[in-house]
Amino acid sequence: MEIKALVVGVSEYSSINQSNLPFCINDINAVKNALVDGLLVEKSNITSLGDDGFVSKSDFLDAVKLINFHLEADDTFIFYFSGHGGNVPSDHYLLFSDGVLKTQDLIQAFDNILAKNKIIILDSCMSGNFKVEETAKLSVDTEIADFFGKGSVVISSSNATQYSYGHPAKPVSLFTSFLCEALKDKLLIKKGKKSLHDIQKLLFLYLDIWNKSNPNHKQNPIFRANLGGTILFPVETYIPYKTKEFYNETENYIIYSVEPTHSSIAKRFSVKIILKRPLSFKEISSINYEIVEKVKREEIYKSEQEEFKWKGLNANIVFCYYGRDETDMTNSNFICHTTWIDETQDKKWWYRKSDKTETIDGVYFNFHSYYTTLKIFQQENIGEEKTLIFQTKEIISQLVTLAEKVINIYNEFLNETKTEQQFIDEMNLLASLIEKWYFAETELTLPPKEIKEWCSACSGLTATIHDFTLFYNEKALATRSFDNRIACMNITKERYYEDLEKLKFEEARMNSLIND
Repeated sequence: MEIKALVVGVSEYSSINQSNLPFCINDINAVKNALVDGLLVEKSNITSLGDDGFVSKSDFLDAVKLINFHLEADDTFIFYFSGHGGNVPSDHYLLFSDGVLKTQDLIQAFDNILAKNKIIILDSCMSGNFKVEETAKLSVDTEIADFFGKGSVVISSSNATQYSYGHPAKPVSLFTSFLCEALKDKLLIKKGKKSLHDIQKLLFLYLDIWNKSNPNHKQNPIFRANLGGTILFPVETYIPYKTKEFYNETENYIIYSVEPTHSSIAKRFSVKIILKRPLSFKEISSINYEIVEKVKREEIYKSEQEEFKWKGLNANIVFCYYGRDETDMTNSNFICHTTWIDETQDKKWWYRKSDKTETIDGVYFNFHSYYTTLKIFQQENIGEEKTLIFQTKEIISQLVTLAEKVINIYNEFLNETKTEQQFIDEMNLLASLIEKWYFAETELTLPPKEIKEWCSACSGLTATIHDFTLFYNEKALATRSFDNRIACMNITKERYYEDLEKLKFEEARMNSLIND
């Protein structure tokens, strides 16, 4: 994948009797630098027009043809325009030095080019007067990797009736100044990547702050897309933190795994143990001391931050979960679990009594009375692998397509082209369909071990998509504030993108296992 860009700034308009825009030359350089510094775009992959101020229609169209010729199917294409724009009478046009081109025609042309995704950025007056057709649809036979990040995005500097202004303190456009800041922002980097969603969100925040301080020169940017998920830009080397694995086998038991569950105030481990013989609880209490001694000094963490905080210290709490076979481990179905704490912990809390707990030889037990029933249920309800994959993909394809529709109408609400009531009415129609497919997912058979992680990722994505239905129903409208509903939708949208990326990873891993 490569990013290839066409950056256009038109400053010279004398031949068509329009006012010149000297700062557009500066916009070109600012955007080129931001693409190189912020997204690591190769300079050789950036074509710019307007360094001398003059850009003809023919030069522009020739540049588009040339770039299109060099685009690959997995490339990202970025088109940036700075210059005059306007409505004639109802359609929007971009003005070049010797004439105009209809904005909607350009958007449609860019939507059809070969690149996997296309980002169109328009810094001109009234540039929000455009459409993006349809929303992204996920078909059953499409891989998440092929869906995620595929499509077109258009970001405009202002809505359909507003002017776009120059920056009052810099020799560039106002919108372009904020755009470049957002592109270069290093705090947006997560696991070595920047997302288009985060860049757009920061850009719009800058403009929102500007609008509050400059009510007479407002610019309300517009975002529309038919994109699947969002676009991720790798911008630095990322080496994931590798959690140490622990495995130990003895005559009586196997320590299957030691999982770090550290909190901010305690170093904690959850230990899964397979009993190789049918031991009594008294015998389990004996080996529990042995297991705690084996693991409490271990240095097992999920992140560098955890390692920095807890390295060199013994565990404060160790939970030991006992089962009879590997299926119990993968299904988290246990005969019992024990809790061990050191002297720094509150014994009254951790060793509180109930009808399911008992202390045996100094070891605190919590008995899982449902173990046998759940084990039989799980054994009887394991689905056939290929059938379950097909059924799950059908549900996911429906839900993801619905989620993209929800995000589309939500964006139009944020664009202020829909009222909140219009958004609610359309959302309610989609909510019933989301409910249908959400409950269909809960009725599927249990997954075999080989596809368990993939199914878990599907379930997580399904639950997140269902969360979209929670913030504008009758109860939410009565109990949540306007700002709270917005905040919850934004959080859910971000989690949706994260869950899609996780599913992309698990799908690739599942396919690799199946092919092997």
